[in-house]
Amino acid sequence: MLKLLALLVIVSAVSAAGNSMDSFNFEFFKKLNFSACKTGNIVNRLVNSKPYYWPSTWNETQSTPHLAKEQSCSWIVTIPKGYYAKLSISGKTTDKDSRFQIIDAVGNFIQTTHEGMEPYYFPPTKFTLAVSNEAVASFAFKIEWFPLPRTTRINFIGEEADLINATNHLYCESYGGNGGITLLPLPINRTHYYSLRSTLVFQGHDTDNGIYISNLFLLYQTKKLYINEYDIVVANLEASNKQDLVLIQEAQNIKNVTYVELIPEPHSNVTVTVNSHKTQEALLIAYQVNQTLVDVQMDNSATVTLYYGSPGGFSFDKTYNKTALLSALPLQFDNFGGVTELFVTAKATFTFEYL
Repeated sequence: MLKLLALLVIVSAVSAAGNSMDSFNFEFFKKLNFSACKTGNIVNRLVNSKPYYWPSTWNETQSTPHLAKEQSCSWIVTIPKGYYAKLSISGKTTDKDSRFQIIDAVGNFIQTTHEGMEPYYFPPTKFTLAVSNEAVASFAFKIEWFPLPRTTRINFIGEEADLINATNHLYCESYGGNGGITLLPLPINRTHYYSLRSTLVFQGHDTDNGIYISNLFLLYQTKKLYINEYDIVVANLEASNKQDLVLIQEAQNIKNVTYVELIPEPHSNVTVTVNSHKTQEALLIAYQVNQTLVDVQMDNSATVTLYYGSPGGFSFDKTYNKTALLSALPLQFDNFGGVTELFVTAKATFTFEYL
């Protein structure tokens, strides 16, 4: 115990000495099997295309090294045009004030305390990784650079919308529509949706000259419909085995809509409320499973308008008042032709049955 206390005193003294003792810090912590670091590191793509590791003696087959206490570290990682960078971090902080921070080229900010090698993906021209820890932490990372894909298909989105698997295959496609384009990520797992990080969104028609916007992971965290009045490119850089979806629609009729998603639960009844008293809400049925509307509770003045696709004349089915909808029950939806959207005036609560 006394040896440990003495060691902590020495580490504290060395840390407090400041930048003038940087070289001593590195040698001191190296002997203790602790990593130390500094701010302002510049990392460029390696000529031989090999990964960059920090610490240089570490790789992903090893346990995560310790980062000495009271470190402030930063790396500016450059990304050449036509490439993207893949960052994988292994680490964990051990006090309430320490953080791992990432900022991409357009200012998207990420702050975490625990990383398990779930990758991040960044287009040109750079991203910044920073660490600031009070107590001893664990920390290491790997960076790889790969060519950005080129656009292989141009799509015009009409009232039918486009519901695609966002992450299970590689693709790079351009989308345009009347009034612009909207995106709504629908991850298969609402808690662990790291696979959405690999799908990048650009404004424009290609990844080379387009303006990077964000990725589906960050867009999903906003809990809002993403709207862009221009054409966009959606590019998935790494295939997963996930069944994550993204709904792509033209923007002209849904710019002010808030979607309430129906999430299936096998062998259960699911109840969901749509309230349009203040803003327009709509129920979105996106998953291609059999679901049956078995009950509805709605205001006497409310109506429910059913669309098979984005709202418009082509996708319109019918408008129900309370009496008509109750008389039509049960209503079955399998969604194998796309998405179903129920636009509600006033307020309605729907109950769906899943076998």
